[in-house]
Amino acid sequence: MLRTTACSLFALAAALPAQLALDKTGGGIGANVTFRLQGAANQQFILLFALNEAATPMPQFGITLDIPDDFAGTCIGIPGFFSALNGTGTAQPSLAIPNLPELAGLSVPFQAIGDLTANSVVSNLVRVTPQMPGTFAPALNDPAVPILAGGTVAAADGGVLFVGGSGPVAQRYNSRIETWENAGLTFGVGLLSQTTGLADGRVLFTGGLDLTTGQPTNAAALYDPTTQTTTTLTMSVARAGHGASLMGNGRVLITGGMRTFDLTNPLSLFAGIEGSTEIFDPATGTFAAGPTLLEPRALHTSSTLSTGQVLIAGGLTLLPIVNIPTVSQTAYRFNPASNSFGLPALFTGSRFLHSAVGLSNGKVLLVGGLTLDLTVFLQTGNIQDLIIGTRSDCQVYTPGVLGFGTFATVNGMQEGRAGAAVAALPNGGALIAGGFRLTIDIPNSTFEATATASADQFTQSPNALAPTGSMANVRLFPLATNLPDGTVMVVGGGVGGAEIWQNN
Repeated sequence: MLRTTACSLFALAAALPAQLALDKTGGGIGANVTFRLQGAANQQFILLFALNEAATPMPQFGITLDIPDDFAGTCIGIPGFFSALNGTGTAQPSLAIPNLPELAGLSVPFQAIGDLTANSVVSNLVRVTPQMPGTFAPALNDPAVPILAGGTVAAADGGVLFVGGSGPVAQRYNSRIETWENAGLTFGVGLLSQTTGLADGRVLFTGGLDLTTGQPTNAAALYDPTTQTTTTLTMSVARAGHGASLMGNGRVLITGGMRTFDLTNPLSLFAGIEGSTEIFDPATGTFAAGPTLLEPRALHTSSTLSTGQVLIAGGLTLLPIVNIPTVSQTAYRFNPASNSFGLPALFTGSRFLHSAVGLSNGKVLLVGGLTLDLTVFLQTGNIQDLIIGTRSDCQVYTPGVLGFGTFATVNGMQEGRAGAAVAALPNGGALIAGGFRLTIDIPNSTFEATATASADQFTQSPNALAPTGSMANVRLFPLATNLPDGTVMVVGGGVGGAEIWQNN
């Protein structure tokens, strides 16, 4: 049990509401882990840790801990671990993790107690698994159902909801205790679909390749994670490889895509490129026609800017008027207030199947992608005459006034990659992981994708790219998501479970 000195100090606290929440950030070896407690203003607390987990009744206080209190005396001696919440009901004690590599993978549980009186309260459990900064490590647990695609949305209580990529199964990852939970049934999506989190917590699924026919579909669905119900919807046209982004007004802009899909006939991909757009209104659950793209495009990126506008960049396209197939190196900014696209901005190096992410400083990072030289192929129609490349550079978009913006080239990824997972980091940075290089098997006239496990880190001021730790598994079209504790989870895109990258 807690030492008498701790008990007597807690007894001084007044009775307060039974609420105490515990969260964590950090956890890098040689760095710090910071805890955040939220409860009643001025509430006294003690933050405990243990080396194992076991139900520990404390009948004199009317509570049961999830961990032993063997180190209570040690915790009292750690600055900030035995203290009181401030006037707004928060506290952030911090602990330095020794720079000892052998700590990697050791899971340490933490739990807080508030007001050791008849009104004592116990916080939720939090697990801290130290990890070397800049490295990947397997998650403590893998999802019950493999995650292949789909998307993520924030869930309550420090969780992340993974939807669409495990067939009809939704799964929730609780980063506080580093475990997976079943989140009910939802809507399974095919490749080249889009999953968009809405402002009210619901999720919109649009298009992609139909799981039965392998062709683009006009199917859509709206999933409510609170009620765990799914409403099926229909877009005006079939789309795969389209864009879908939440705008500042709460609606979703859906752009372009392919109406047909046949890798044995690349020209059919261009013939079926959509120039239309649709706008989904969550209030009515309906799609309405949006303005036509100035250049039809597919396999492009669509990124929401801090202004609530949307940046459409790159992709397969057709040159206006002459309709010659090509790969775009233009970007357009959509303004929902005027319902229109602005003037084009040019970037260096045409690309499609690239990745993009909005950075914390309001800029957008375009990552890698494929290049395609169609010069000879348009004359012969022979797949062997296609010249395909995989880009190893990035483009940084800086928004400007009146719809204008500029791009800057950043070279230095350790290898070319398309379809990489990208997650924004603090201070304008980003993690870039996995993806693939595409080549043509000349004798068989087939495409070959070589997945990679490598990862790079983008930093700004000045813009730069540098290698970071590699994943344990190669991943083709992986999914990356920021976890509430400041780490990044990468999942899907191949064999192997979830991996977590430690930022600090």
